[in-house]
Amino acid sequence: MAEFQTVAFGTVALIQQTEEGRILQIGLSLEQSRLLQLFLATLSQESKLVQMPEEYDLVLKSSLKK
Repeated sequence: MAEFQTVAFGTVALIQQTEEGRILQIGLSLEQSRLLQLFLATLSQESKLVQMPEEYDLVLKSSLKK
């Protein structure tokens, strides 16, 4: 069984949007996360990745005021 933990600030993570519009987090092992970082670094050499503006930020449900 996979063990999940909160990632360090600045860590790149994966999300997926479902047909219903729900945003899902995709869990990665530490090794998978490292490999993803290497892949993205290589990929961005030809075409730089862009950080989206603040209006596209995602927030945790637990941080929303009810």
